[in-house]
Amino acid sequence: MISSSRSRVLCALSASLLLCPVGPGAARAQSPPAASSEFAISSPKGIDEEAFVDIGGVRQWVTIRGQDRGNPVLLIVGGTAVDGPGAVMSPFVRTFLPWERDFTVVQWDPRGAGKTFAEAGKELDPSLSVDRLVGDGLELTDHLRTRLGKRKIVLLGVNFGSTLGVKMALARPDAFSAYVGAGQIVSNRVDRERFGYERLLRLATAAGDQAALADLQISGPAPFREPRDPARVAAFLRAGAKYRPPNPTDQVRQVLSAPHWTVADATGMQRAQALNEEKFGRDWGEHFDFSTLGPRFRVPVFVIQGEDNDTAPTPMAKAWLDRVTAPKKGFAAIPVAGNHAMETHTAAFLAELDRLVRPVAVAADRR
Repeated sequence: MISSSRSRVLCALSASLLLCPVGPGAARAQSPPAASSEFAISSPKGIDEEAFVDIGGVRQWVTIRGQDRGNPVLLIVGGTAVDGPGAVMSPFVRTFLPWERDFTVVQWDPRGAGKTFAEAGKELDPSLSVDRLVGDGLELTDHLRTRLGKRKIVLLGVNFGSTLGVKMALARPDAFSAYVGAGQIVSNRVDRERFGYERLLRLATAAGDQAALADLQISGPAPFREPRDPARVAAFLRAGAKYRPPNPTDQVRQVLSAPHWTVADATGMQRAQALNEEKFGRDWGEHFDFSTLGPRFRVPVFVIQGEDNDTAPTPMAKAWLDRVTAPKKGFAAIPVAGNHAMETHTAAFLAELDRLVRPVAVAADRR
């Protein structure tokens, strides 16, 4: 991915593939339940629960999966489809199957996103805001601690979810054994898009890629600023096509085969992302005060993400972590990976979670 805005453009294009005809009545079809599929949790110590949970007066979709209830609980907040609100990771069950050996993985579709959005009639809650979502996240955290018998849980924030996650960790350090940023956004879209442009310029110059350099001259460093010029956007996308970090290759298959997900749920995700961006995503991306995300934490803080992430630029995330004070800190950049490192480099990401985060979480459980 070349920038947060490009991520949004590519997501819209991929949506058209997701909506390709799949046969009459497909919108009513439902995936087989987890108990009768490859997703079944076979361990007697395991847990496999999915339900709409009443959070803040709204029915919100929550899944809890793991091979051993004794493992640390990991709550994932956010998604990689777009940098802003409305993205979720919950339909990508297959991606996280290896993680379920070492963690109890909790996926949450917050109000305005995923299956929660579909349950609400595919309309946004009028109260939707960063603070509203943070409050919901903290209420869910307390629900999980009670439901799973844990004093503390691990919180993993992805892209927009990293804003929610940091604010949750700052507000309630008693509830979390660690905060992990994966796609840690610490600056506004203009700065991040400029980073993406400069990265492309360096790569194209080093490769002697005259076609890409010509396109970058057309696009300029801010092709996504309003009023948007389609020719500048197209030039930027052409220039970056060959320099994108890896993207997942089986997203459509994962969504359509996910337990308890329907085609209608899947197509609703795109509408949710568009409505979230319209309601407050742009305002968050361009005007949120990212200096409020720290610097003093009372929980361990880690950043694990793709080395080539330019939706949430990794050098910016590293500089933010360097300024943070916390009981413990750790950083890992996964080579040849971008914003989708959790999906394209699942094993490497899990290895870093096991190395940096799991020991801290296990120790917190034992206290």
